[in-house]
Order: sequence, then C-alpha cells, then structure tokens
Amino acid sequence: MKIVLCMGASPIKDEPLKFNDFSIATPSASAFVQARSKIKPEAFRTLFDGFNKKTFKKKLYHGYRLLAIDGSELPIDNTIFDDETTVLRHGTLAKPFSAYPLNASYDLMERTYDVIIQGEAKRDEHGAFFQLVDRYDGQKAIFIADRGYESYNGFEHVVHSGHKYLIRVRDIESKTSITQSLGPFPDGEFDVDVSRMLTLKQTKMIKACPDVYKFVPKTMRFDFMNKQNPWYEFNCRVVRFKITENTYETVITNLSREEFLMEEISEIYDMRWGEETSFRELKYAIGLNALHAKKRELIQQEIYARMLMYNFCQRIVQEIKIPKKDKIKYTYQVNFTRSVHIIREFLRKKGGKNPPVEHLIAKEILPIRPGRKYKRHVRPKTVVYFNYRYN
Repeated sequence: MKIVLCMGASPIKDEPLKFNDFSIATPSASAFVQARSKIKPEAFRTLFDGFNKKTFKKKLYHGYRLLAIDGSELPIDNTIFDDETTVLRHGTLAKPFSAYPLNASYDLMERTYDVIIQGEAKRDEHGAFFQLVDRYDGQKAIFIADRGYESYNGFEHVVHSGHKYLIRVRDIESKTSITQSLGPFPDGEFDVDVSRMLTLKQTKMIKACPDVYKFVPKTMRFDFMNKQNPWYEFNCRVVRFKITENTYETVITNLSREEFLMEEISEIYDMRWGEETSFRELKYAIGLNALHAKKRELIQQEIYARMLMYNFCQRIVQEIKIPKKDKIKYTYQVNFTRSVHIIREFLRKKGGKNPPVEHLIAKEILPIRPGRKYKRHVRPKTVVYFNYRYN
C-alpha cells in the first residue's frame, strides 16, 4: 500500500524502482500490479477515513467549519467498457467516454478533502451532495456550493443535519433560476428573508398565490414530503451583492443576519475558490491525473491514495513556520508543489538519517499577490496516456 501512496506521475516501471532506491532486487512491474490487485479499494478508503479522523485539527471561521462542495471529472481509459464508468457521447463521432466524477467536500480552513467517487454513467451530483451532508458528523459547519447544487432538497438536507448552507444560484434575471419561484425581488443589491409553503397539491388556490405556495412536481426529488404529509414550510435568506460595476452574484443561505452580514456572506463565498486551486494541486502536484492502471478497482485505489497524500502533505505544510525577514515586499507562503516532492521522498526513504523535512519545506516559498485575476480557460480534458510519461 505504501508504494501506491508514494506514486507520482512516472511510468509504472519506475515507481517501484524509486520506492526501492533502484535496488536490483526490485520486483517487476507485472509482479507489482499482481500484488496490488489483491488489495481492495475499500482498504484505501478505510485508511483515508481513518487518517482524516485521527489527524483532524480544529480550524474554524466564526465558530464554523467551512466545507466547500464541488466536483471534478477524472477521465480514465475507455478501452474497458462498463456500465458504471462509460457513456457514449454523441456528436460528429460518437465515442465511448469513461471517467470518475469526484464529488468532494473540502475544508477551506484546514485544506483537506473528503470525497465520494461515482462512475460517469452513475453521475449524480445532487445525490453525492446529500451523502456528504448526511454522513458528516463533525462540528457545526457551513456547506458552501456553486451553481448546479441548488435545490430545495439539498437546502433541507443541510437544515435537518443541524448545519448551515451558502449556495450560489443563477441570478434573479435568469428565467431558469430557482429564485423565480421565490421573488419578486428589488433591483440591485438586497438581503431579504423568504418563506414558501412547499406542497404536492396543485389546486386553484395554490396557483393563485405563487408568493405563498410552491408546487413540487413528482419529477422533483424532495425527501421531506409524501402523500400523507403533502405540506412543508421552507425558509431561507436570499442575498444579492455586486462583484463588478454591472454584474451581481446571488446566494441562498440559512445563515442568520445576526451572525453574518451581507459583506461577510460575500467574503465566505469568495473563499470557496480555494477548492478550485486545490483541485489543480491534487491533479498536477500530487499527480492524480497521471493514473497507472486501466482496471477500475486499481484506479479507485489510486484516487483514495492521492487524496490521502494530499491531506497528509497539507497537514505538514500547515505546520511550517516561514522565517520572517525585514523589509520584504510580500507576505510569503509555502510552495505546495515543491513540498509534495520533499514529503514523497521522505516517505520513500528506508533507513539512514531522516532528512530535515520541515527546514527544507520552509525554504520553498512563494509570494502571496492578492487581487490577481486571470480569465478562466475551460478546455476539454482527456486521460493522460501511459506513453512518454516521465517525471
């Protein structure tokens, strides 16, 4: 298991050699693959969960954990066609596409992950969100999510768990926004409380009072109503704030106005972008996008192993103290990519004197340049193939 944990983005032949310090007695690549095939993915999942619970350190924001919910698609080899991970994407050339969507809960203060893995053919972001919320048993938390996660069911799953939510939705000017059934709203910025009676009934009275009732069709999943109890009172707070001269963001939350003002709501949502940065570190610094297997069970092993390695590295990096210097222009932070390489070599080391890991990491720093913005370029991602892979 330790070899799998320490793997980077090198070819499968090189990983055992690096782990064994290029010993002549290193097992062959095929022997290594046969050995790891005997380990179930659940073993890595148990190790991942156990590590998170045992090493958790309480870092709160106004008394709350900040848990950002988001997903990231991990393309995998499509030569194995199965009912869980493969779909046929239609277009000019219909080709099979295989992937594991990762539905992650990311602690923005502690910088660590929890995850639910789904196959592309079984993708259900809302269902994964419900699972992440329902199984969370830690301290009081704020679940922060982007557009695509908004639903009455999701809101109430968080409420029934005893926690808080802050979810961005399509702006009030969008005809497909969930706010269309919660308005009307004033123009510009606002911070208002909204109440609706959700119901399975569709009578003339309900249709005549859209500012009081909201009809929930059978096609919309809602776990807190049934034929015996067709009514449910829904309450929320809708906040709209300006981000540029002509653009606004709208969020729905159950945070109280006494605890969090509009400015603090905007600040919390901005912090959610820390998860976007973490996905880049997970895929490229840790090496999640460079898998070493085609078999689905072995890929799941590597996903849990990489996410465990990410959490392990962040636990160490968060404890590093950067020496302060006089007359410096910027505040500095640890270079996470360089730290990963140092920590990985430390884990691979067998015997001898341990390297000064903390001192080495403390020397690898980057300036923090607040306020920098870059246009996001979305490109289609493909699997990183085994050929010509050297690291």
